[in-house]
Amino acid sequence: MVKKFKGSYISYIFIFFFFFFCMAAFSSVLSVYLTGLGISVVHMSRIISAGSLFAFVISPVTGYICDRTGKPRLVCGVMMITLGIFSVFFALTKNVLLLFTLNGLTMSFIHAVQPSCERLAGASRFRYGILRVWGTIGYAVGAQFSGLVIEKLPAMWLFGSVLAAALICALGFAGANDPIIPEDAAPSGEKEKVKLSSFLSNRYYLLFLLITVLFWGSSGANMTYVPVLLSHLGVATGRIGTVIFLSTLVEIPLILFSNKFMDRFNGKTLIYFACGLTLAEFLVYALASSAFVVMSTVVLLKAIATTTYVMIQLKVVRNLVSPTLTTTALSLIGTCNSVGTIILQNVGGYLTEAFGVQRFYLVLSGIIVVTILITSFLKVSNREKVFS
Repeated sequence: MVKKFKGSYISYIFIFFFFFFCMAAFSSVLSVYLTGLGISVVHMSRIISAGSLFAFVISPVTGYICDRTGKPRLVCGVMMITLGIFSVFFALTKNVLLLFTLNGLTMSFIHAVQPSCERLAGASRFRYGILRVWGTIGYAVGAQFSGLVIEKLPAMWLFGSVLAAALICALGFAGANDPIIPEDAAPSGEKEKVKLSSFLSNRYYLLFLLITVLFWGSSGANMTYVPVLLSHLGVATGRIGTVIFLSTLVEIPLILFSNKFMDRFNGKTLIYFACGLTLAEFLVYALASSAFVVMSTVVLLKAIATTTYVMIQLKVVRNLVSPTLTTTALSLIGTCNSVGTIILQNVGGYLTEAFGVQRFYLVLSGIIVVTILITSFLKVSNREKVFS
């Protein structure tokens, strides 16, 4: 059985389904959970931003260790078990400082493991879409599960499930194969040394970092404030989980058929697509007064834009950076994203308390417009076929 499990499709299902289940179960209604404890919106924003703050250090260190040691599965497996334990402790406290620290550790570990998951999906013997789709299903189930549990059961049921899912995900990492690296990835067949200075000399990679900081910072704030907006419009917590569940299911055809379009269009065109959808989404949130309209927009647009951008990151990095440095490059992107997320989540807390959550979405809309303008200066080739 061990031999059959090693490198099998089921081992990858364990990784992607349960990794994204952990992400959704812990984070999708976290803002609602925290405000339900009596924590103010400003403190809630600070607690949630801790994940990005901690990830600023943990993500690049993890990426560096994975590329340097050549053992990403071992590193990620250990981190999954650890973050599962952190999530249980998170359920046991109401202290703001402890909540800040434990959320920071748990979410930063999730952020740090995600680049390795994406790399596994894009560099395994299985096609990207048929692996990554299990992440979509896992996230959808986790979001629905978290909304129902927070509404009906003690919090420990939710955060204990994160530990259980993390253990199964770690088992998947143990059974999967290491990413396949092309034979010509490094000169003379030797593994390229990880040099952070090589990224600093690539101006288009640096420009893509800036674009991603703006886009992902806005999207990260959106992840936090969509449940707050829905709650403000009178939507029950359980129904919020259902809305996020349905929005995630919309990703399935996008991921399954990613090989039909992701390698066909260049990264710049795809960024315009993701930003256009996000701008439309934010404007609806800013201007609509109907809960039904907002819920419909969440279902139709939210997950499509962010999922497309996750794939864009992998595509652009593979076309700008050596394959032997992919994990480090993706981790550096995750680190820079943390800057935008930290700023916008904390600014969002003050703006939401002062002017309301819908006014904050006008600010996010303006940031996406700036992102579109900056993207016009980006140049990236389309030579690497990642999703076929």
